Amino acid sequence: MEPQRYRLGIGDGAHGPSDIGEIIVSDGGVVRGPDLPNWQRDYLLGVCEARTSYRGELVHYVTLSPRHVGDSLADIRQSGGVVAVGRVLPGRDPRTSRAFDVLDIEYLAIGVLSPLKS
Repeated sequence: MEPQRYRLGIGDGAHGPSDIGEIIVSDGGVVRGPDLPNWQRDYLLGVCEARTSYRGELVHYVTLSPRHVGDSLADIRQSGGVVAVGRVLPGRDPRTSRAFDVLDIEYLAIGVLSPLKS
């Protein structure tokens, strides 16, 4: 079974860098976030399907979490929504440990996640 694919809109009304307009990501599963205040327990790992760069560095993975109170990770995985987006820094691969540390990511933007039809 193919993983769910999403359109992640960061430009055009979303809060973030204007030089990144849209990223197609596939669902890389749930990864654990840092055990710190103001951090979510779990995040959706987005695997970037096309070459995407930010500040001259390639972006291979993003972390996604619900932005609005009342939305859950299950909600955004199924229906999409407004999400907080972090970029996983070069050289880090959260797929191996299924977790990431605060030094593994950098806040990127607020975006809109929309499921793509198969």
